[in-house]
Amino acid sequence: MRTEAICQVERLSMCPTQQGAIKRCIWWYHLIAEFWNSPFELLAEAPVVEAALKDALASGINGNGNGKGLHEIRAISYQFKPFGVSAQVNSGTAQIYIHTWPEKGYSAIDILAENKDQAYKILEKLQENLQPQAVYIAELERGLAQEDPNKGGET
Repeated sequence: MRTEAICQVERLSMCPTQQGAIKRCIWWYHLIAEFWNSPFELLAEAPVVEAALKDALASGINGNGNGKGLHEIRAISYQFKPFGVSAQVNSGTAQIYIHTWPEKGYSAIDILAENKDQAYKILEKLQENLQPQAVYIAELERGLAQEDPNKGGET
């Protein structure tokens, strides 16, 4: 019997401390996730992990997880011996990185997406796919502070 995972979220602010009319240009939403107590078989082998990531990314891109848009997703993974995986999947609008320790039921995950809703849709699908019993999330807004919001993201 599976129950709803325990989930803790922290929102971290990286805003500048200067006073004045400084605006923030947000380019990416970054979720740093830790999943605990996932089933061993979902974390041990690269093809299984890669499929879970592709499915989650497709869900975040399309919003419905119907598999359309998979042609836009690129993936690379490394299989550790005897088990464990490092993998990365990306599209033009989002990316996921994962490192798994199946013997501990643990995975460390980074989700970067163009907007907050997309990042959380990906996270939700990953939770469904990897079935953790506990989840910890740190949320960051990635971007630059700048005095003139009309200037793009030039450095």
